[in-house]
Amino acid sequence: MRWFQLDPSYWLYYAADWCRDELADTRTGAVGIQFFELVAQLWYWMILGAALSALASHYLPRTRLGHLLSRHRAGSIVAATLLGLVSPLCTFAAIPVVSRVLRSGAPAPPLLAFLFASPLMNPALFAYTYGALGLEMAVARTVTAFSIGLVAGFGTHLLQARGTFAIDLLPAEPMPAVAGGSGGGTGHAVPGLGRRFLRDLGFITRWFTLGVLIAAVSATFLSPDLVGSVLGSGSRWAVPAGVLLGIPLYACGGGAIPIVETMIRLGMTPGAALAFFIAGPATKFHTIGALGAVFGRRVLVWYLIVMSTGALVWGYVYPFTGVLRGKFSPAFVLDASF
Repeated sequence: MRWFQLDPSYWLYYAADWCRDELADTRTGAVGIQFFELVAQLWYWMILGAALSALASHYLPRTRLGHLLSRHRAGSIVAATLLGLVSPLCTFAAIPVVSRVLRSGAPAPPLLAFLFASPLMNPALFAYTYGALGLEMAVARTVTAFSIGLVAGFGTHLLQARGTFAIDLLPAEPMPAVAGGSGGGTGHAVPGLGRRFLRDLGFITRWFTLGVLIAAVSATFLSPDLVGSVLGSGSRWAVPAGVLLGIPLYACGGGAIPIVETMIRLGMTPGAALAFFIAGPATKFHTIGALGAVFGRRVLVWYLIVMSTGALVWGYVYPFTGVLRGKFSPAFVLDASF
């Protein structure tokens, strides 16, 4: 066996060529080509993201996060927002952490800043976004997540100062998910770094595969004219459509990236893509249910207002330079023949 045959990309491109030869001029072959070429170009970013997620989970577990958040009882909204950006917790996993710290008497503004920022960016998501969509989008997602955390924190502070916002913690708490969303459980055993990496890799592989499959089907069956008419620069409803698209298609941060990448290649504006990334985590049904069950209706409504407004505002503002640079994505180029 030659050295290049040890590279998974070799076999993935081989599978794509097989589809091109054996399933020529068929929709199945077109989907297979798109699927295997996408995986070939993105698989190593998936592994890097899983490694970063495992490192973050290992050195910044939920118990330590709770301790860091509870130490600053005077409240530091900026610090809590930054902590949310490096935290490996999704919203569902962050909810019990924030709930416990709130019950201990810590102020709400920094805790809500952490809760709102945490699902929008983490080290693994940054790696996935950079690998698939480039540095500009990765930075944009970080900047918008930071801004939304600040709005949530300072907005909560102002509302509480006026006496118009109170948090009534309900007795029920959701089962905490493992950081990164890779499982659930209430046990106190902390897995080793290697086991954590394998668990996170297994989780993201499932959602990444589903996302790539949806992207491949979309690239095959959706025409650029159709996507451009709804999500393109000529549509005044592109950003709201991107927000609505996140409701059914955003299941996992890593799994959503191949879908958005394909949509961008088909004509979706970067602003609509960014709106998708912001609104997607906020509209997951289990997230909405858990927020309402633990924090009550006021926090849930506040969460949806901040997230949806942030998605619309940043969707219309982005790209910040006002112009897309030549290579938006370093990883993926659609085959023009399909």
